[in-house]
Formats: sequence, structure tokens, C-alpha cells
Amino acid sequence: MWLNEDDPIHKRDLFFSKPFVNSPGTLGFAPDPHKMPVIANLGAFITHPISRKPRQPASNRACIPFPGGFLLHTGLPNPGITRTISRYKHAWAGASLPIIVHLLVEDPGSLAEMIRKLERLENVMAVELGLPPNCDPDALRSLMDAAIGELPIIPCVSPDQIPVLRETLLALNPTAVHLVEPRGVLPDEAGNLITGRLCGPGIFPTMLHASRELLDVSFPLIVNGGMNSKLQADTFLNAGVTALGLGSVLWQLKQAFLA
Repeated sequence: MWLNEDDPIHKRDLFFSKPFVNSPGTLGFAPDPHKMPVIANLGAFITHPISRKPRQPASNRACIPFPGGFLLHTGLPNPGITRTISRYKHAWAGASLPIIVHLLVEDPGSLAEMIRKLERLENVMAVELGLPPNCDPDALRSLMDAAIGELPIIPCVSPDQIPVLRETLLALNPTAVHLVEPRGVLPDEAGNLITGRLCGPGIFPTMLHASRELLDVSFPLIVNGGMNSKLQADTFLNAGVTALGLGSVLWQLKQAFLA
């Protein structure tokens, strides 16, 4: 096979010792085996979403239940990439499982800056790209080009983004793709409409349907499936999904453990 040396290589190997990861935002910035016994069952730890600059919690943050799950809106608060690395790089290096750093993508320039800060940190397995809701094929290409470096890159897409980005993902052939929860809108108690991610077993049919649209591709697929049973997990794995992202079930375990 001949390679064109002018073409960038996006593909990197990705291996999970166990077919489960945590969904971004469920377990914080670094694994703590004393407070998170569940990490013994994970193949990798995904950090809370991290932006270039610090972000404060949303003023209208909310967790709104609906039949089958809940809508979560937080604003994704975090101390920014520089402070996050300073605080957690030693915890990442000493963790018992590999770390996948989830980055909040704003533009190619700031993404490239964040990627450079993460390269050569010990035990960082890969970087996830939290794409903006309105990401189009040209924007995805620009972001993937900006992210090229020493670390494998995993773009995150939601079910509604698949029709727009599927062909571009096929052409780019990334290390893996993470299929994340769909967005939705619900009224809060005051009647204000709140936008956020939909979590819980009610999204399982949507995520299973969306995953089937990507299972004929050559890259590994990670899916946040709204699972709450072994049957649902086995359904994804038997279909060919590489790893399953646990979200609502970890929220429940975390709350029970802290109670």
C-alpha cells in the first residue's frame, strides 16, 4: 500500500481492556478509587469537559425529570485547560486506568493550543472533541486538522448530527467516534424552556438506532446508550459497538454512594 506523504494521518490505535467508560461530566476530572469504586469496571476514564478558559456554572442550570430520564443543563463549569492540567496531571499519571481528556471545542486555533498542552502528559490515552451543535462538515475538517498531533482524536457526535457529518467522518476516518446523548428542551417549574442533554433509559431506542447508522464504518464506536440493564448493554456490544459510555446509571450510583 502506497501512502501519500502530503496527506495527514488521522488514525491511531485505541484499545479498551474493558468495554465500559464513563460519560463525560459524570465522574469529575480524575478517577478516585476511594470515592469511585466503579472505576474498577471501566476500560478508560473520560474527564469532565474542559474549555480553554475557565467557565462558570450556568445561571439557569437545571436537572429536569421526564418519563424515562432527565434533562441536564449545567453550563459545563471547569477551571480551564491550564489550571485543570496543573491540578490533575499527577492524578492522571498515577491512575489505574488510561485517561481520555474531553475538550470543549470553540475554534481550530484554541483547540490546537489545548492539544499541545496535553501532549506528552503521562497516561493520557486520547482526546475527545466536544463539537458545537451547529458543527458542519467544513468545520469538522478544520477542527480535526487542528487536532492532529501525538494523541488519538475522538470526535463526539449526537444522533441529530449524524446525517450532517456521517460522510465527512467516513472520509476523515478518525481513531474512534463517541456517540453522545441527544439534546432536548423542557420547561422548568417556572415555565422557562431549558436546553440540555437527555439522559436515562428513555433514550436507549434513539441511541441504538443512531449507532446502527455508524456501525458499518471502519473506526471504533463508543456509545452513550441510556442503559440500565445487562440486556441493553449486550445488545450494543453484540451489534459491534466497541465501548459503552455509562451516564445516568453512574449518576444514580454516585448519589447513592454520597448519601
